Amino acid sequence: MLAGKQFDALQLSPGSLNGHFALARLGSVALLKISTTQRLLLNGDRGPDCISFCLEASGQAQDHRVFSVPIAPYSINGFRQGMQESHFELSANSTTYLAITSGQRFNTYLERREQDHLIERMQANNALQISPLMHQYLVQEFEQLIHTPLTTAIQRQQVGNHLYTLFLKCLRNNRSEDCYIPFANSPRQQLVHELIRWGFRNSTTKPNLNVVSQTLYASRRTLIQGTKETFDIGPIELLKRIRLEQVKGMLRCEELRQAAGLNTVTEVAQHFGFRSRGHFAKDYQQLFAESPSATLNQAFS
Repeated sequence: MLAGKQFDALQLSPGSLNGHFALARLGSVALLKISTTQRLLLNGDRGPDCISFCLEASGQAQDHRVFSVPIAPYSINGFRQGMQESHFELSANSTTYLAITSGQRFNTYLERREQDHLIERMQANNALQISPLMHQYLVQEFEQLIHTPLTTAIQRQQVGNHLYTLFLKCLRNNRSEDCYIPFANSPRQQLVHELIRWGFRNSTTKPNLNVVSQTLYASRRTLIQGTKETFDIGPIELLKRIRLEQVKGMLRCEELRQAAGLNTVTEVAQHFGFRSRGHFAKDYQQLFAESPSATLNQAFS
């Protein structure tokens, strides 16, 4: 939210989640650093005028995906023009940088430097493979900027312009079309994306696979194949994890509980469709490596 974004977040791998966010406002660029010990899925509204230059910094990108497609080694991702949504996964024990900026502003920058032919490439592609040396340089630059306090608007603007220059260098130095990776979201991948959105919007009821498949105009078989390929779990298990994530979020936030008129773990669990207290507590413990009561107690500490 500090970066002007709001995402639904889902922990995909079981275990205790640790990590941190860091944000630096650098003129026309918001630089976000995310470190996580667990595999995460982030899904949200990208906005009408947003592009990002994202890269995995720690060499742990085996589960990094954008719209369910694994990212390429030494690649920058997320700069395709005109996309309205974000949908990406982060690997466990990874660090990722997201340099977020205005697509219109960056297009103006390209035009003023007579590089407007690159705009068309950015409209057709969502990723670009760069050299390992350039990848390492960007990581070092991002890490330094995250930890360097900039006290004046002029300093922040100068750094933002410097980042624009680096992004242009990456785009211009890779003249070969083979370096660019087109955005190709298959129907099955799009279906999984729609299933996740449906899960967050309908998290207060226990789902039925027949009803879900009818709602999404898809067969049970296609839903099962899609989620198995992407997450190695079935659609009902995926939707259950979404509901568990919603429970965790409410247990950690007193304001959300008050707004919903819920006080106890049992009330919150039932609100999200969990009727069996024993099964709920077991599933919660397995996913988050702590009991729901421990989550609630931490909110009061």
